Amino acid sequence: MPMTDMTRSVACGTALVLALSACGALGRPAQPSASVKAPDAPAQDPSPTQGESLSPSRSESSSEGVVAGPTSSALPVEGRNLRLVRSGENELALQFELFNGTDDEISLGTLGLDSREQLITLVDLPRGTAYGLIGSSGPDGRISADVDIEPGSSAPVTAVFAAPPKEATEMLVVLNGLLPVTVPITDAEPADDPALRGPHHKLQVGPLVCKTTGGTREAFRLPSDVLFEFGSSKLSPSAKSAIEALRGRVSASSGSVTVDGHTDAIGGTSDNQTLSEERAAAVSRVLRPSLGDGFAYRTKGHGEGEPVVPNTKPDGSDDPDGRAQNRRVEVQIDSDTTVRAPETGTDLTDAGLQARVESVRRLSGYLLASVKVTNPGSQAASLEYENHFTPKELTSGQLSIAAQNGRQELCGFAEPTYFDFVGTMSASFAPGKLDTVPASAEVTLWGLFPAPSANVTSVKVQVGGYDQALPAEVTTS
Repeated sequence: MPMTDMTRSVACGTALVLALSACGALGRPAQPSASVKAPDAPAQDPSPTQGESLSPSRSESSSEGVVAGPTSSALPVEGRNLRLVRSGENELALQFELFNGTDDEISLGTLGLDSREQLITLVDLPRGTAYGLIGSSGPDGRISADVDIEPGSSAPVTAVFAAPPKEATEMLVVLNGLLPVTVPITDAEPADDPALRGPHHKLQVGPLVCKTTGGTREAFRLPSDVLFEFGSSKLSPSAKSAIEALRGRVSASSGSVTVDGHTDAIGGTSDNQTLSEERAAAVSRVLRPSLGDGFAYRTKGHGEGEPVVPNTKPDGSDDPDGRAQNRRVEVQIDSDTTVRAPETGTDLTDAGLQARVESVRRLSGYLLASVKVTNPGSQAASLEYENHFTPKELTSGQLSIAAQNGRQELCGFAEPTYFDFVGTMSASFAPGKLDTVPASAEVTLWGLFPAPSANVTSVKVQVGGYDQALPAEVTTS
């Protein structure tokens, strides 16, 4: 549902807790831990390990883990020593130190990193799968108890998720208020925390739902791994909810729907052809009642014949991540209505802001894009942004990407959460209120998108609600 005055007031009330100074900077050197109203934290290495953040040059390095810097220089918090540790056979623990670089006391709840709001997710990019906290919103959420963190101090945090497949070696970690970073998965022993011993139920695992549009066409890519068991065409419960969730992102009310199934190269060619056909038919059967009878439906299987990346590494050995990208179902919707582009409005410079694209990078079949928005003036400026309580549609401040073969929209997570898209998670850019960039502050707007074809080397990044289309080169990590 759209954010109401009441929900925005609640969010603003949360932001008011952050009575912080606007002088914090991204990537400043790590500070030693001081007193904190929390269990004793491990000693911090003053030089944490650089992760693959949106601003690699601004991330510090640590011999033990990865550092995630802040999305706003006006809210100087950091996630230090991020580690992903397998906890038994069925769970994955994210552990890190939340550092408070502000002038006031903060908590997990201040940032929405608590069991109620759960503004936290992991993304397995090659398999196109997003993971929310184990447990429902409220006391069942498997994350450390909320504590107050004094200025200049850190508190240890443990968040527990369902375990990804064994072949997954790293995840994109997304935390509200922090830049996304890729973190390797290890089999080390996790540090003890009560969150490790909670119930194993309500596993929030689902496919990323990503949309590309062009003219009268809308296209969606659904990864097969979370839709089906390996080698099977039987849909999982989470797959059905994800497919039904497409309805909220389809603009057309009539036309034609084509569902294409694809497999990797494991198994025989004939078996893969049959499997791809069966999987396309399974998705179509669920999609039809969701979209309605105003469409003509068609399914087609392509077997292993149309890979998007090689199934093997350059040395000829098996590439599980490459094969995972090739296992997919694509849904294409054609109608007589041109798909509406995100609305534009005022010029950012009219709002007293400047914007530049920091990077647009290819990562395992996706684009990870970031835009730096700076307020060079002496007064606070407004930057409208929403990713909470939105009806699964692009709104003010959210990024989109225009390429020669269509427009890429933010990828969404089908599970019900306080956020809709894998991108900048909230408008808490500044102390005291939402949608505000203080004087001399810098905010990073970022987002995850389906990647265009490999021959696309340049794009334009649009900030929703504003006129600017910012040109950018596409790089490969």
